[in-house]
Amino acid sequence: MGRERGMQGAWLWALLAVAVAISPAFAEVTTERPGSILFFPKVIASGTRDTIIQISNVSNSMVHAHCFYVNAALEFPGEPPGLNNQPRWQEVDFDIWLTKQQPTHWVVSQGRRVYPLDPQCFPGVGECNDAGLDPGRVPPMPPDFVGELKCIEVDSSGAPISGNHLKGEATLVVTTKDTAPGGPLAQDPDDVGDASKYSALAVVGLDSNDANNILCLGGGVSGDCPNGAEYNACPQTTVLDTFASGPATPLQLSASNPQLPLDSFVSTELTIVPCEEDFENQSPATVVVQFKVTNEFEEPFSTSISVTCWGNLELNDINRIIFNPATAGSRLLQTRLQPATDADPGIVVIAEEFHHVPGLGTARAAYNAHTIGERSTADVITIPEGP
Repeated sequence: MGRERGMQGAWLWALLAVAVAISPAFAEVTTERPGSILFFPKVIASGTRDTIIQISNVSNSMVHAHCFYVNAALEFPGEPPGLNNQPRWQEVDFDIWLTKQQPTHWVVSQGRRVYPLDPQCFPGVGECNDAGLDPGRVPPMPPDFVGELKCIEVDSSGAPISGNHLKGEATLVVTTKDTAPGGPLAQDPDDVGDASKYSALAVVGLDSNDANNILCLGGGVSGDCPNGAEYNACPQTTVLDTFASGPATPLQLSASNPQLPLDSFVSTELTIVPCEEDFENQSPATVVVQFKVTNEFEEPFSTSISVTCWGNLELNDINRIIFNPATAGSRLLQTRLQPATDADPGIVVIAEEFHHVPGLGTARAAYNAHTIGERSTADVITIPEGP
């Protein structure tokens, strides 16, 4: 009897080992673990706001990364978008390398120079952008830059590898008062220095990485991905809890915040980036994003939008009706975002809330969304082939 139980236990462990061995890539677009690809979906150097990028090597060996900025600013930033004012979709790439356990940082508008004699930086003294060990030259972005940053772990030859050694954060900082006529900050006092921060989304690499210039995130074997997934998949669904948007959304509940003006309100921006990207041909990906919105009474609403390469949209820009509290019948909403079809690329999302209090200022808070499930089809990132 004991021998039979022992045999049953051995078979159970064997079956479990087989199940683990054939399990597919998981949706590990994570903010808690290091990865081999870092997504920074929301990067701004617009003149009124700037972004501080921080990247760390969590390993005890040198790590290299190949990074890509994508500038999605309109050709004429002061004019409304249209056929004669399209996003630029300009890509700029650069390399960084980090010694063991090294963090690095830079300000997007300034970039970072290579200069071994940079002075030490003490809090409150001097310019700190170039302080610390140089990771390599980082190019400055133009003063109207809005877009994203992707960094991919590579070996010393530039070939992609699944080292899973990178983590990152982005801090969005107000540098100049925004007094655009009719804008939400036009009547606010000076709020320079206010900041919001989010964690970079890290994609975990797999042992099946073949080190070529086609990076396969999730999915099975295909013509582009003969080895199947090389990195974990992008999420199937992204979940956000937000305030409804508009002047009818007061920050104040009279019982708890009687000191706040009645016309205080919250607005929310969603930054949406397709997981798929072709840097080799500089061809932007387009995704139709479906929104399923539920109010506090579990009443459903839905809408959809198309995003090409990069989108940064206030909730009212997505749908002025269903995100309005008067129509939605609720101050708080839960929104589920996902690609409309399996043929659409996957997406990653960053949210940023703006708490407007007329006469007092605007406070900002960026945050990472919750994700559920994994995509069954691969998202492909194509980078330029090496020499």
